[in-house]
Amino acid sequence: MVHVTSGVYGTEAGNLMAEKQKKGIIKYLIHWSEERELSILLAALIIDTVIVYPFVGMVGSNIAVQVINSVIVSFILLLGLVALTRRHITRMVLGAIVVIVISVHSARLVLGAHWLLGWEISLSLLTVIIFAYLTLQYVYKEGRVTSHRIQAAVAAYLLIALAFALGYHLISFLIPGAIKFPDKVPDISNPRFAFNFNYFSIVTITTLGYGDIIPVDPFARTLAMMEALVGQLYPAILLARLVSLYILHSHKSDK
Repeated sequence: MVHVTSGVYGTEAGNLMAEKQKKGIIKYLIHWSEERELSILLAALIIDTVIVYPFVGMVGSNIAVQVINSVIVSFILLLGLVALTRRHITRMVLGAIVVIVISVHSARLVLGAHWLLGWEISLSLLTVIIFAYLTLQYVYKEGRVTSHRIQAAVAAYLLIALAFALGYHLISFLIPGAIKFPDKVPDISNPRFAFNFNYFSIVTITTLGYGDIIPVDPFARTLAMMEALVGQLYPAILLARLVSLYILHSHKSDK
């Protein structure tokens, strides 16, 4: 009887250990997948900022270029959806918003409906703000600071710059002439017009301030001041803190 009981306990202990190992492997795979997707999202944002937007800024009136730009924007939105959401309800809600943004963008491109631009900018702005919030949640979560968490912080920085760019675009749509340009700019529905705001946002968040694009409306000026403050405080406080913690943890692991 004693041997039978001990055998049963031994089997249960073995099953519990196997189940624990299985859960550990699944948790590791989910964590690895999350970090890889965030790295891909960062790469996509950099490519979009450094390569795609300047190209669109040169030949934005070309319909083929607009279609390619639409595909890339849709890819980044879907990539952000996959990389930043794990809860089923959050993924459903954010997925619905992303689908609406892509649908409105496609409808405006096909139908040429100018009135859809305001909805497209507003929904895109909402989506980017949510993406930035979810990315910062990942950055601030408990645990060891890794290089992937620093990459996520950089991705959040670019998403914040993109959110401000969309904010400038929306203000210019609602208040024509709110932002003064040095030369004649394309129509507001032209992708080349949006490129100007991406350029202005990067220049503002890094506090370069070339002065070629000037906000003249009070709302545009307030937004520019807010972005300049974020651009100063974010790298000095968050990024510097993450890098120092990463170096500290790396030294501890080497010992």
